[in-house]
Amino acid sequence: MIAQDVSIQQALTTAKAYRARDSSKASVAIASNYLISASCIVIVQWASGTSHLSAAGSRALYLLSTVIIASRMRALENLVHEASHHNLFPSAHLHRRLQFLYAFPIFRVLEDYRRSHLVHHKHLGDPQKDPDAVRLYNLGLDRLPERPVWYLLGVPMTGYLTYEYMTTTFREFWESPSSRLSKSVFWVVVMLAVGCTATLQYFAYYYMIPFLVILPVMRYWAEASEHLGLDLRRDFGSSRTNIGFLHTWCINPHNDGYHAVHHLCSQIPFHLLPEAHQHLMKASNEFAKKTAISYGMLETFKQIATKKTIFRKSNRTEQPSIAVSLTQHT
Repeated sequence: MIAQDVSIQQALTTAKAYRARDSSKASVAIASNYLISASCIVIVQWASGTSHLSAAGSRALYLLSTVIIASRMRALENLVHEASHHNLFPSAHLHRRLQFLYAFPIFRVLEDYRRSHLVHHKHLGDPQKDPDAVRLYNLGLDRLPERPVWYLLGVPMTGYLTYEYMTTTFREFWESPSSRLSKSVFWVVVMLAVGCTATLQYFAYYYMIPFLVILPVMRYWAEASEHLGLDLRRDFGSSRTNIGFLHTWCINPHNDGYHAVHHLCSQIPFHLLPEAHQHLMKASNEFAKKTAISYGMLETFKQIATKKTIFRKSNRTEQPSIAVSLTQHT
């Protein structure tokens, strides 16, 4: 135990060297998501107005655009996660003041998310206290190896994840007293702009469908990939590193896939996580040996489908001590 504590301390000391925030990188990250989404809309609208594509081609291009736009919404969710650790800007106050750029558009309130997410870090793997573990149990994902096809592919296709989102995070966004005025003003302005420009149809095509249909599936897979199939009682190896192409660009944007490093030291900002990971892989034998790494979605699915998740506690006779909602997720 003493050797393990020393190893953890050495790895943590190494990780703490990568805690520098950078406002310019954070600003570019936020802006890039809007730029990519806007580019998708322009391309699809331009293509649909020409004779270069068949009807089937136009539908395929639109479907691709919704996936890309949903991935940028997922990216904004990851930036909310970064902001909850004050990892975007050097000034902690800026995170709350600028949340209309990255949190309100996806129905998140930073202070609510931060409050519950820090509980996840403090009680990782405890099905009574960790909100993420509570939800994994409620979804039945602790039994994923028994029915992997159903849990990985069947559940996302049922539409239940959209229903769950609407009855938890979306509802709580409006019911929460946090930032009540600013979030209301934001969405009033957005809907007035949509109404005044007669773009409700485009709002539905390019916002509502990606947000309500595709994003819940991406979020579900991302959350499942972080800790399932691992021993959550361990200091090392309780969080998976997902760094494949689809992870990087769709499921875990903005380096959110470097989850092992993040749980070791949550103060490392997103733009330094890859460098910190590479350094730790060389500097810490325990980290390199015990960190689960996946380089693709299929590899992740295989890992979580073939290994049972070991939670910190197994007694589920009591009711969870905290409320469950999507607001609490990474």
